[in-house]
Amino acid sequence: MKAVVALALAVPLLLTGCGLLSAEEELLIPVQAGALASDPGIGLTVIPESERGEPLDLAGVDLQGEPLALSDSRGDITVVNSWATWCSPCRAEMPEFAEAARAFEGQGVTFVGINVEDNEDDARAFTVDTPYRSIVDKDGTLLAQIPDIPPRSLPVTVILDRDGRVAVQIVGPVVLGTLEDTIASVIASEG
Repeated sequence: MKAVVALALAVPLLLTGCGLLSAEEELLIPVQAGALASDPGIGLTVIPESERGEPLDLAGVDLQGEPLALSDSRGDITVVNSWATWCSPCRAEMPEFAEAARAFEGQGVTFVGINVEDNEDDARAFTVDTPYRSIVDKDGTLLAQIPDIPPRSLPVTVILDRDGRVAVQIVGPVVLGTLEDTIASVIASEG
């Protein structure tokens, strides 16, 4: 059975419209590759293969106005991170996403951002050194299409399996220092 994110986790997200932790908070909870388990206390839910829904098909234009769709990365593990420049936990975790994208380059892992309800000029300036593209989500409708996510929650990360189905969801900021191991666990589960 799929682990459910605790109501205690969802309520602060709904109230803040951003994340659970301040940008200064860093929890270091190691995740061993291949041993990933759900933990509602940190907003991480692992979805067993038999319970994954349909592929997540989000599409739009990136911050440069070019088309970008999650379906373009079918066959890869795809890490989708929703963020905004006005969200301090989003800003705090972005360097970890950029580092992980560089670490997994050429290994069948694609990173895609979803920039939610943000000023596009600010977003372009903020991502100048980010090694992956972000889809513009001016009104939050793309974010709302991610299953089992509390409305208007940021940041939210989902890791899609090679078929584009949600294998892991993280509501709230990633626990700093764990992203690469979490991705490696999904890769290991895909065999």
